[in-house]
Amino acid sequence: MSSTFPKERTSAMQVFVFPEEGRVVEENPVCLCFLPMEGRHTYTVTVKKDGAEVFCGETVNNYCVAELPGAGDYTWNVTADGKERGEIPFKLADWAVKIPRIGAAELYANVPDVHPRHLFFGEDIPAILSERTAEIAVLRRNMEQAFADGIPDMPMFHRDPDALPYREFFGQFRAFIDRNLVALSLGYALLGDEKAGAFAKEILLTICDRNPAGPCALNGPWGDEVGLSLARCLPSVYDLLYPLLSDKERNYAANTVKAYAAQCYDRLRQRNYCENPGDSHAGRLPAYLGEAALVLKGSGVLSDEEALRWLDYSLEIYGGIFPHYGTPDGGWAEGPFYASSYTKWYLPFFSAVERFGGTRFLDRPFYQRVSEFFLHFASPYHENHPFGDGYWCHSEDAEWPGFFAQSPCRFYADRYGSAAAVNMAAEQASQELYLLHLLDIFLPRTPTASPLPKAESADTAVFPDAGFVSMHTDITHPADDLAVVARASRFGSDSHRHADQGSFAIFYKGAALISPSGYFGRAYGTAHHFKWTNTTKAHNAILIDGAGQETFSMNSRGKILSCTDDGVKKTARLDLSPAYPMLQKWERTITLCGKCITVTDEIEADHDVIVTQPLHTLSAPTSDGNTVHVERGGAHLTVTPDGSLTLRGITDQPDVPLNEGVPEKYAVTMPEQYHIYYESEKKKSHRITVTYTAS
Repeated sequence: MSSTFPKERTSAMQVFVFPEEGRVVEENPVCLCFLPMEGRHTYTVTVKKDGAEVFCGETVNNYCVAELPGAGDYTWNVTADGKERGEIPFKLADWAVKIPRIGAAELYANVPDVHPRHLFFGEDIPAILSERTAEIAVLRRNMEQAFADGIPDMPMFHRDPDALPYREFFGQFRAFIDRNLVALSLGYALLGDEKAGAFAKEILLTICDRNPAGPCALNGPWGDEVGLSLARCLPSVYDLLYPLLSDKERNYAANTVKAYAAQCYDRLRQRNYCENPGDSHAGRLPAYLGEAALVLKGSGVLSDEEALRWLDYSLEIYGGIFPHYGTPDGGWAEGPFYASSYTKWYLPFFSAVERFGGTRFLDRPFYQRVSEFFLHFASPYHENHPFGDGYWCHSEDAEWPGFFAQSPCRFYADRYGSAAAVNMAAEQASQELYLLHLLDIFLPRTPTASPLPKAESADTAVFPDAGFVSMHTDITHPADDLAVVARASRFGSDSHRHADQGSFAIFYKGAALISPSGYFGRAYGTAHHFKWTNTTKAHNAILIDGAGQETFSMNSRGKILSCTDDGVKKTARLDLSPAYPMLQKWERTITLCGKCITVTDEIEADHDVIVTQPLHTLSAPTSDGNTVHVERGGAHLTVTPDGSLTLRGITDQPDVPLNEGVPEKYAVTMPEQYHIYYESEKKKSHRITVTYTAS
C-alpha cells in the first residue's frame, strides 16, 4: 500500500500525532491521534505488541481510544481506502494510570432528579461549610459587592456608536456574570441567603430577556466574549437557583441555557474541533456543552437524544484529544496567563462526571503535573510570568481582573501537588474578593488515586512537550532565589504565543530583571500587540540581519535538547534552528551557577550575517562601556557580553507605540519598558556568550 497519509501538520490548529515515535505513554486507554486524509473516510486503527495485533478499531474521526493489555513496547498504524500511514513505535509505561471511560448513556442515566446537582448535592453542603470557612468569608464579601453593583446594562455596542464599546463592555460584563451572579447563586444555595437568591434570580431573568442571537451571542458577528461568559455560568446558575423559579421561569431559563449550549455545539462542529483543537476560545466550550446536558435533564426543553449527542461529544473530547495546549509533562503551551484560566473552565464538568460516573479525567498525566508548571511559571513572588500574551498581568489588575487566576494550582495541588505547590496554593487562599473563578471554589473534595511517579519539587523543571524550562537557585526561598526561565517549543507563534523561541527571562528576589516586553494595549489585536509584542524584537531572542522569527506561524518552532542539574550547576540546551530558515544552526545554552547565569549562542549561516541580541528590562538600565546594569526592587543585575558583541543603544520606545491607532478616549497607560540592543560583527559563524551576574 502506498503511504499517502499526511505526515506533517499544515495548520497550527491541527492536532499533533500521538503517540509519536519513541513516546512513553503514561495512561491507559491510549488516545491514538493522527492527521486525517482529505475528505471523509473510515479509518482502521491497529495496535501490535511483539508483532501480534492487540487492538483493531474503526473510526471516522482522526483519533481512536484503545485499551491496551499492559505495559510494554507497541506499534500502531492507520489505514483507509487501501492507503497506509505507517507503523509508529511507542511504549506503554509500567506506571501508566488506568482511567476507565464512562459512556454518555450511562452517565446521563446516573444524573439524579434533584437540584442542586451540578456543582454539589444538597447533602454536600454541611461539609463544604465546615471545611471552607475562609472561602465562605470571601463569598460573603463577593455577595455584598454584587448588591452594590446592581443589574448589568444592556449591550448596545452592536448598533450605537456612542455606547460602551465591545472590549470595555465585556470586561464589565464578566464582573456582573462570572463574579457577581455566580456569587449570589452560591450564596443562596450554600447559605440559604434569600436576598442573594432573589437578586440572582432578577439578574438571571434579565439575561434571559436579552436575545441569545443578539450582541450576547456566542456565535454572532459582534464578538464572542459576552456569550462565553453566559455559556459558562448559566448552567450552574440555573441549577443553583432552581428552587426559586416558577415553572414558567424554569422553562424560560432552561431554554436560554439550551440556546447557548446549542451555540457551543455548533461552533465546535463548525471548527471540526477534534481535528483542529488549536482554536483557543473553542477549547472552553466542550465543558459548557456537557454541563448544559447534565443540568437540563428533566427540564422538558431538551430531548434525551440531543442531550446524549452533546454529552457524548464532550466526553469524547475530554477522554481523547484534550487538552491540546496542556501536555503530558504538565506544561501549558500558551503560557501561564492563559493556563491559569484555561485549566479552570472545565473543572465543574469534570467534577460532575466524576461524581455521576466515576470517570476521573483529572487522573490523566497533564492534570496530575500541572501544579508543578504553576509553581515554576506562575509564582506569586515573580513580578511577571513569561511567556505569551498576558505575561505582564496579575490577578488584581484592572486590565483583566482575575483572568490570571488568583490561585492557579489550588485545585490541582489539593490532589497531586508537591509540598511546595501545596504551600503556594495555601498562601493564595486568602482573597479580598474572588474576581473571576468561583465555580470551582466549592466543588466537593475527592480522594486522590493512581498518582504518577514524580520527584518532589526541585529547583529545575523542564516541560519538553510544552517547551519550557525553569532553573532556580532556591525555589522554596524566593527572597534570595535567582531564576531563569526559557522557551523552546514545538508550538509556534500563533494564537497567544509570540515569535520568541529561545527567549529567556531572569528573576532575582522576585524582581524581573530581564523580561519580555510589549502589551496588548487597549485590547488583543492592536497595532502595538501585533506589530511589537508578537515580534522577536520585543523578546530576548536574536535577530539575524535585523529579521526575527515569523509571527503567527507554526514554523517558528524550537526544541529543548537537554536540561541537567548536578546540584551545583544547572544547564539547559535549546535548538532554535527551525525558527530561523536563514540560518543553518542556532543553539542556545543557558547555565545557572550560584549568582551567575551565562547564555551562549552558537550560530551558523551559509553567508555572513549580523546577530542582534535584544534585551528588555522594566527599569531604566545604565551602561558602562559594553556592560549594562539593571536595578529593580533591591536586586541588581550586571550584563557582561564577551568581545563579540557591541552595545548599540538603549531606548524606552518600542517600535510601535502602545496606543497607536487607538482613540484617545480609550488610550491606556502601562508601565514603561526599556530595550537594550547588542550587535555582532558580520560573519558566517558566531559563538557569543553573555554573562548575567546578580547581586
